[in-house]
Amino acid sequence: MSSAYGSYEGIVSETYDIWFSGEFFFDTNFYKRLMDEVPGTALEIGCGTGRLLLPYLAEGYEVEGVDCSKEMLSICEHKAKAKGLSPVLYDQQMQELNLPKKYKTIFVPLASFMCVTDREEAVLALQKMYAHLEEGGQVVIPLFIPPNESKQEWTVGRRGTRSDGAEIILSSVSSVQFHEQVQTKLDRYEVVKDHVLAETKFSTTKLRWYYKYEFMMMLEKTGFRDIAIYGGYDFQQMTDDQTFMIFRARK
Repeated sequence: MSSAYGSYEGIVSETYDIWFSGEFFFDTNFYKRLMDEVPGTALEIGCGTGRLLLPYLAEGYEVEGVDCSKEMLSICEHKAKAKGLSPVLYDQQMQELNLPKKYKTIFVPLASFMCVTDREEAVLALQKMYAHLEEGGQVVIPLFIPPNESKQEWTVGRRGTRSDGAEIILSSVSSVQFHEQVQTKLDRYEVVKDHVLAETKFSTTKLRWYYKYEFMMMLEKTGFRDIAIYGGYDFQQMTDDQTFMIFRARK
């Protein structure tokens, strides 16, 4: 796995479904509407353990998945088998995408695109997506701009219970390189069993952010057209004070 992605193995993949379990999420209907508007096979880049992919397959949508974490893909396959599903999954990085078919929709949920921190590789990822789209197909990429400040104190972000009954406490600190447009986040996972701290593990993730017109230019230079920018998952128009953006563009 490229270091650009951080480490989505070990305790990160093991605990992912503690935070993201269930059949419906804040962005579920958003991508369904997009796939309904442009019918055809879709590709989810950064499918992880199947948060979106498996419910879509269960509803009859034709969606394939790509991820660069072997462990997350293995969990996804295990969950799919339990549901009687047979997903098409690929173990690849988005900037090295090389699949045997083209798609009508390619979407990269959450902050997955921002995990490609090298600018040249990010441009290459867009080129690979463009090459894997059918004519008239669409790409959908959410991005956000983090606060221009570092968090020096550990802040608890999530708590949950693992299948063995252990409580997992996820805390984080972060630093921001403003002019480089890179946020580095250090996560601490504390495993508590029987009220005793049994284990502590750490994971580092780097994210590169982009500004509105900067990313529009990247899409245009790649060849994308009809670029739309939404300010949320209900398709509302983006306002000047928003730091969350969803880019949608056509081939």
